[in-house]
Amino acid sequence: MPIFVTKNGQTFGPHEPAELDAFVAAGHFSKDDFCWQEGWTEWRAISSLEKSTAAVATTQAQANGHIPADIEIIGTLKLPGERTVTCRVEGEIVSPSTVIIPHDNHVKARIKAESVVIFGEVDGDIHATGRAVLKSSSILRGDIHAARVLVEEGATFNGKSHVSAKKDQGAGKTATASTRKKTAGTQA
Repeated sequence: MPIFVTKNGQTFGPHEPAELDAFVAAGHFSKDDFCWQEGWTEWRAISSLEKSTAAVATTQAQANGHIPADIEIIGTLKLPGERTVTCRVEGEIVSPSTVIIPHDNHVKARIKAESVVIFGEVDGDIHATGRAVLKSSSILRGDIHAARVLVEEGATFNGKSHVSAKKDQGAGKTATASTRKKTAGTQA
């Protein structure tokens, strides 16, 4: 169920639980920030959620076959479920779930997944049956094909976005918008 987060007087979301785990692990939200989802009567600390801590996310990554950052894969990386891709990839990344590209990673790959969340840098097209999220620290050089697209202020996106409803994907019915953003200065 989608979760909303409040931080510094702003509300963010909705986020899927897997995205929230990634945002906590990446430092965008802390366990002391508050979250809410439909059916709750009050906002709760993220730390009160069983699976929304960086420690749990790290343990899950290790248990689920974490690939070290110093490994480079050339070809197709097929992931069985949600994963944070910390290794270098040149080719294609495929997952039936969520693919997360963290801050310190740069992949040169087409990504096909249900959801894609980019904190780092990607050279390649994104194909998401659900949503594609470009965080403020991200750089994407490629097109996005997704049911929903979120581009945060500060993200660098050089490509076109093709947005269509989940049921319409593959039917050829898309609305197209083109976005080009140039950033001044250096990226953090």
